[in-house]
Amino acid sequence: MFKATRRLLSAAACALGLWSAAAQADTITFWVNAPMAPNPSAPIYEEIRAFEARTGHKVNLQPIPFQELEQRLFVALGGGAGPDVMAIDTAWMAAFADAGVLGDLTERTRPVAAQYQPGPLASGRYKGRQYGLPWYTNNVALFVNNDMLKAAGYSAPPKTWAEFRAVAKAMRALGPDKYGLTMGSGRFGVFQLYSFIWQNGGELIEESGRVRVGEPAVAEAFALFTDMYRIDKSIPDTVLTAQSWDEVFAPFIQGRAGMVISGDWTIGSIRRGAPNLNYSIAPLPAGVRPATVIGGFNLTVNAKSKSPAAAAELALFLTGPRSIEAMRKADRLSAQASATTPEAMAALPANQRPFMAQAAYGRPRPNVPIWAEVHSSILAPAWDASLRGLTTPLAAVQKAAAEINAQMK
Repeated sequence: MFKATRRLLSAAACALGLWSAAAQADTITFWVNAPMAPNPSAPIYEEIRAFEARTGHKVNLQPIPFQELEQRLFVALGGGAGPDVMAIDTAWMAAFADAGVLGDLTERTRPVAAQYQPGPLASGRYKGRQYGLPWYTNNVALFVNNDMLKAAGYSAPPKTWAEFRAVAKAMRALGPDKYGLTMGSGRFGVFQLYSFIWQNGGELIEESGRVRVGEPAVAEAFALFTDMYRIDKSIPDTVLTAQSWDEVFAPFIQGRAGMVISGDWTIGSIRRGAPNLNYSIAPLPAGVRPATVIGGFNLTVNAKSKSPAAAAELALFLTGPRSIEAMRKADRLSAQASATTPEAMAALPANQRPFMAQAAYGRPRPNVPIWAEVHSSILAPAWDASLRGLTTPLAAVQKAAAEINAQMK
């Protein structure tokens, strides 16, 4: 592993000229999502100091509250100002790239592209060009109440869709207030569905812009969960109203629902709400192919930065091989391909390993500028309509596809 890491570092150095003294020392302003820089001892500060020592550049690190970051970036960048480097949620990438405010990193990335996991790297691509480099990644897995699993007569989490539905039904049979799965309504519920759409061979919107939401494979994923709620009664009625992650998690944390589909952000909620809960995390039950929706943050460069070369150096440095250890310290998952080796995975906390184990088949959400609207205003209502029995799953997704096509035009 160490020889491989040295080779990766050397490749990055050749691409960046990092081993040579900077021809001109620049000061780079870096806006970061505040949870990554909670205090001066956070790993990001150690990485910044290492970058400054190696390159001679200076970094002005500015933590921005997550709930303010997107709007503040749009205002600043739209006015021709803003930071040199910024952390951007993968779901925002296409909108920022389409607005023309991000620097094109394609040529700088090309020599080291193989370092990154394919899914996270693709999340920073728009119209065939690379505008973001994956800093850290996450995905969704299956959280399972071990006591309910055992009581339902199973010794291991479900591995297929058929097992998934059967386990949920068996958990429902444990008592009048026991359920197999907790889910969200609206945009939270449909987010939980994306992995299963891809698992079933379905697609949402291709990079070319082709809309495939209305195809039967997508409807079948909707139908799986609609039937688990309406026919099996395996999902509690909170699925009709849960509009926050806390509301989605609540039945699982309370020990009333035996499974929940979510990411590593659930771990903290369980730790706070039910520290003694006996649970495990497993890869998602697979359909015709494995898949999981990925999230996380990319590092991007301001298209109008006065120090574009230094800014790109910082983005490549922070997302490079050093990120494996830095992200482990920050309780995040590195998007480096070598982070998935057995040796690297063994160094992770046990509750992070299942997420990294399925990282190889992580899929980003479609990189289209109107994705936020598609997700919240088109697909979320389609999920709710199917769930409530207002229409069939196929009719729901076909209506959604027509609305997306209209918006895309």
